[in-house]
Amino acid sequence: MSVLKIITTRGSIRKYQDKPIPPSDLLKILEAARMAQSAANRQPWQFIVVTDKETREKVADVAHWQDRPRQSAIETAAAILVCLADPEVSANWYQVDLGIAIENMVLTAWNLKIGSCWIGAFREDEVKTVLSIPKNLRVVSLLTLGYADEKPKVKNRKSMEEILHYNQYGQKTPSC
Repeated sequence: MSVLKIITTRGSIRKYQDKPIPPSDLLKILEAARMAQSAANRQPWQFIVVTDKETREKVADVAHWQDRPRQSAIETAAAILVCLADPEVSANWYQVDLGIAIENMVLTAWNLKIGSCWIGAFREDEVKTVLSIPKNLRVVSLLTLGYADEKPKVKNRKSMEEILHYNQYGQKTPSC
């Protein structure tokens, strides 16, 4: 599948089949993260792969707050990738760098016919406690992975005319 086709057909999956992901595919997904670009090649990321059902349930318990329902995608996913970054390695760019690595994983997973959902709603301190994560690391996101039991929802996107400028803000046509 072409990269553009992967990008345009991928969407967040929140309902997964009860089917494990082969370890070789998980490693391909993680290799895509490892190869991501980062500021000054600092690579401030680390990942925890959670496949144990009991641990997934504990993470699901702390991956919501206030009146939001528990994230069922977390406990039904075949795996959760807990995406960590070390701000001491790249103080200004660790979130951007990790975001690039996560997007590489999302696209690689979809190419392998594995769905994903980028989770940002969680209580970081409690995730750290559940998974024994050192204080100096930040939990930037959780990424669920699994075989989709639903089709991605089609999302409306802004038109190119709404987002594109040439040479200066507001110039809508290219100059020769």
